[in-house]
Amino acid sequence: MLRIVIFNNSHGWHSKQLEAALAPQGVAIIRSNLAQCRIDLDSPSGLHIPGLGGDLPDAAIVRGIAAGSFEQITLRLDVLHTLAEFGIPVLNTASAIERTVDKARTSLLLRHRRVPTPRAWACEDLAQARHLSAQAQREKRELVLKPLFGCQGQGIIRIGKPADLEACEPTGGLYYLQEFIRPAQPNIWQDWRVFVIGHRPIAAMVRRGQGWITNVARGAQYFPAPLEREIGALACQATQAVAVDYGGVDIIQTPAQGFQVLEVNSIPSWKALQQTTEVNIAGALAKNLLERLHSSYFAHSGSSQKI
Repeated sequence: MLRIVIFNNSHGWHSKQLEAALAPQGVAIIRSNLAQCRIDLDSPSGLHIPGLGGDLPDAAIVRGIAAGSFEQITLRLDVLHTLAEFGIPVLNTASAIERTVDKARTSLLLRHRRVPTPRAWACEDLAQARHLSAQAQREKRELVLKPLFGCQGQGIIRIGKPADLEACEPTGGLYYLQEFIRPAQPNIWQDWRVFVIGHRPIAAMVRRGQGWITNVARGAQYFPAPLEREIGALACQATQAVAVDYGGVDIIQTPAQGFQVLEVNSIPSWKALQQTTEVNIAGALAKNLLERLHSSYFAHSGSSQKI
């Protein structure tokens, strides 16, 4: 029987959804936590994954990585890196997560692949950050200061003038500044979350906040949204730019420059989105993972790897 690991630091609704989608396929599901995994060179594989011992899974899906020290996060990502290096399908891989959890790197990759995205800067020096804010003020623009590794709209601050930076304590001593995008329609603060699997858009919703922060976790309302061609195509360009197998792409409409990608989430929640669509998102993820697993099996059928 195929064994698929779901990695999460707190198994809940999402794990249950994935289990419900995978169980009818004759798959054994193992819930695990990367914080409890270890490198163990006495084991046959060199890894110890709770629920598997020294064996390796046939595939894995990552639903959460707990906060921790730099060293702890490195070890957890080492486990994911190793699984991928052994040819085991992982959604998403450690490399994909590293590319997207770092907002500055995401901005760089989107810019490099010519995916429309707000202007952004990252620096360690307050004087440089003040210079960037002063430049934006001269251009009659504002900036948003974001934690480099933040999520769910936590810790983001709107910067209208250089003096606003004085009251900020930059997370990790680093200033990641993104151009503030004014709403395309006055006083309607909204953006789109597009869920993409295998570089194909499968569902979308509109998130609308009472203020400029539109994260559902911060109280924004959410509504069904049609998968319009332009938004869907842009979301796929974004996932290709950062090379994620699945992701939640946040897109905003600008007053004059069309749609732009704010960020790409490589471990996206879909609980709110599922309430706006008839598409079985967990089922689509399970299907994609099983297709990858079977492709991997045929690709390695001549090797010693047993699946």
